[in-house]
Amino acid sequence: MAKRPTRGKCVHCLNDDVERTWDHVFPVSWYPDSTPRHLEKWKVPSCADCNHALGKLEEATLQPLALCLDPFAPASASVVEKNLRSMRSSAGKDERDKAKREANRHRLLDSMLEGEDIPLDGVYPGLGERWSRPRDEQSAVLIPAASFQRLADKIVRGTVYWLDQRFIEPPYSVNFYAVEDENAGEVRDLLKRAGKTYSQGPGITVTRAVVPEDGPSSVLQIELWGGQVKMFAVVSQDA
Repeated sequence: MAKRPTRGKCVHCLNDDVERTWDHVFPVSWYPDSTPRHLEKWKVPSCADCNHALGKLEEATLQPLALCLDPFAPASASVVEKNLRSMRSSAGKDERDKAKREANRHRLLDSMLEGEDIPLDGVYPGLGERWSRPRDEQSAVLIPAASFQRLADKIVRGTVYWLDQRFIEPPYSVNFYAVEDENAGEVRDLLKRAGKTYSQGPGITVTRAVVPEDGPSSVLQIELWGGQVKMFAVVSQDA
């Protein structure tokens, strides 16, 4: 097991000379069981506060998000199953664990939307209706847009540090975009032309194109669970 990182700067909040621990760029729970066992999962130094807060965000986001994934695809099947089990009280190890699982289930059910209550313009790209059901038979789960923004920021900062040992500091910042495939042609062409792809197994892929001679300036496409969820991000200087 890797030693605890020394005191220094946190990849996420950029606070300096702090006690640090290892933070997985992509949460372990996001990797499908089809991930090769020998794969080195990316880890970066983070302060305990950021690691704890981001861990809670990742868990809370995965619970509804996993219900939108393909339960049969190798890149997501085990993620869906484990998430469903996390809301099944009968799978609890003890009474406290059973209560937590039951609370997870009720929290998710309380947030669900049905039929006409589902906004037409609020569906994350690629996660719309899969089975061609009429609108009144559809269900949807709520995931705050801010959650995607924060997760993209976290993943990009971790990716840049892992690949370049570089912090994203002012005047540079991360901007996140959720784009439909048909509207991402120019970005995909750029990434195909100038990008380099990094695989974290069948479930996670990052493609990055770096602006030459400009430090961290870059464009990234993050594909999760075989591309079922895509995030686009740009690292650039603030205007």
